[in-house]
Amino acid sequence: MNITEILVQPQAIAWLPWAVQYFFYIGSAYAAAILFLLSYIFRAHTSHYLRSALVLTMSIGAVVGPLALTGDLHQPGRALNFYSHITPWSWMSLGSLFLPLFSALTILTAWLYLRDDIAKLKHSDSAIAQKIALFSLGNWQTSSKQMITATVVTCLAGLTVALYTGAEIYVVQNRPLWHQPAAPLLWFVTAFIGAIGFALLLLALFPIPAKANVFTQSDQGLIKRALLVSAILAAVLLPIWASNNASFSLYESEAWLVRLGSLAVSFLACMGIALLASKIARYNRPQLLIMSAISLICCWYLRWVTIMDVQTIAKFDQGPYPYELPMGSAGLLGILGMAGLWLALALAASEIVSISAKSLTKKSSIKQAFSKPQQAQ
Repeated sequence: MNITEILVQPQAIAWLPWAVQYFFYIGSAYAAAILFLLSYIFRAHTSHYLRSALVLTMSIGAVVGPLALTGDLHQPGRALNFYSHITPWSWMSLGSLFLPLFSALTILTAWLYLRDDIAKLKHSDSAIAQKIALFSLGNWQTSSKQMITATVVTCLAGLTVALYTGAEIYVVQNRPLWHQPAAPLLWFVTAFIGAIGFALLLLALFPIPAKANVFTQSDQGLIKRALLVSAILAAVLLPIWASNNASFSLYESEAWLVRLGSLAVSFLACMGIALLASKIARYNRPQLLIMSAISLICCWYLRWVTIMDVQTIAKFDQGPYPYELPMGSAGLLGILGMAGLWLALALAASEIVSISAKSLTKKSSIKQAFSKPQQAQ
């Protein structure tokens, strides 16, 4: 009897942390597009501030996400190969067509919705703001039909992005934790948690007077239902996802039990803050920041576990294959850089919406200014 030992050479990790950033930001973008469509359809009941936060979450995520993707491709110029060699049977190749279309549509939709706010910048004391007001491109009024059409088309484009991002990992058959329907569904439902988290962060960045009545009952309901439904579905899908691995039981690993337990706790935390959404009738910046942080950590950590930690599971031998996050641009610095870029764009964009709040407070008291949230922007 002969014993043959098979040794597997160390291999570089396939998906870098850049991929986690991409799935994180682009997921929040297409989820925010769907939530914005709902809020705009019922704009007689939702506030302009929540709609603005959602439309900015959509557009900023659709800009930052593709930049993170080029980082995962190791060099920006490599993305050009997708267009010189289009392969319709490849999900990545199809994604190179879906993604720029979605990004362009998000910017168009955000511009159409925020045109009135941009036009108001001409009354600002800042010369730069007055020049930015020229981007309204005239005094014509954006019609409801134009907004609905642009938003619906953007949502459809976002669904193609959701389809291709889930499919391009699902097709990897040698990873059972990826090659299963529960994986893309888990990423899709948790994208709404990220969208709400970013929207709450933007609301906290808007220079609105403290304790102002800016949120309607429908705002509270939308935030509550989006978080609650997403967290419940994620909590149901997580054990299904974790069980679909024939070669390695996640429940027998102490490290994986900690990861799965942490995810379960994060879903419960999202359910908890969803139930507290009815308490945000008045503008409370610390409360918004706490709710945002919990939502974003939950959404981001799920992608880290399901994309990065899954790659540490040995495919052929027993391993282990630990992964250490590098400090450079391919690791922690890249994560912080993408977060900083998103925050910088959010801070700049929040100044557009702030003019509306300031003009309202000049006309009357804060209570009177926000007593008619049902009027469409």
